[in-house]
Amino acid sequence: MDPRLEVGLGDKMLLRLAAWKLGLVEASKRKKRAMQFGSHSARMDGERRGLAAGAKAVKSFRIKQLASLQSHVIHNGPLPASASEQSAPHRLPNPFVPHKNPLTGRWAPPTISLRRQADLVKKAKASNTLYLLPLGPKNAKSSGLTTEAAAKLAHEQFGGKKGKGLPKEPFDKTEWKQSLERTWMNPVEWVGEPKVKEVPGAELGTRLYAAKKRMFKGHRWERLKAARDKKKKILMRDMARRIRNYKAYYQKRKPNPLKTYSSAKAKKLPF
Repeated sequence: MDPRLEVGLGDKMLLRLAAWKLGLVEASKRKKRAMQFGSHSARMDGERRGLAAGAKAVKSFRIKQLASLQSHVIHNGPLPASASEQSAPHRLPNPFVPHKNPLTGRWAPPTISLRRQADLVKKAKASNTLYLLPLGPKNAKSSGLTTEAAAKLAHEQFGGKKGKGLPKEPFDKTEWKQSLERTWMNPVEWVGEPKVKEVPGAELGTRLYAAKKRMFKGHRWERLKAARDKKKKILMRDMARRIRNYKAYYQKRKPNPLKTYSSAKAKKLPF
């Protein structure tokens, strides 16, 4: 290795000379890179992993919500009646919004925090499975698909046939897990919709200053900068005259070393 030469010439000199002798002149001058990065296969593999991870996260979310329905009814009361005549096979509480217990009148917070919602929505967007998630603060726009259309699209994307409903008790764990694997793509009616606060200018990307009479006031030094610059300009304009007056004033006050010292104070009597 010759550090005096640039990258692409000074490193891997034996390999570069061998490539030169074999006639690979252009390849012998290229910067050394790993094969998976040079061919961009690493990026393609990462994209495939991202799609698989996103689909897996959405599937795990749906299965957990199907499995936790009974626990939700026990702690937060029964779900309200469906407004539509044709209800979906599964009616699940929306974990992205708070729920009110119809028996006690108390509100329960969302079971999934905003941070987890944002991560889940991000993974669903990467894997094109956002239509399988309920609406929430981080996913306020509807996909426009009905529950049946979303289930049909999910079966086309992931394969498999439409499963039946969940087994009734008594059942064993194996049968329960198998039924969840079969039914997680079924049509689901999510109970509860988010109340999105309309912020002026949000659609234009200017929600910070929209509908405000006064913009950001800035820091104190920014607000005083104009007055400070004006004062500096006035002082610098008369600086030459001020320097002359200063020197003349203190030149008169400077004592003469040839004269005898005389105190300005009144002399005291010797007795």
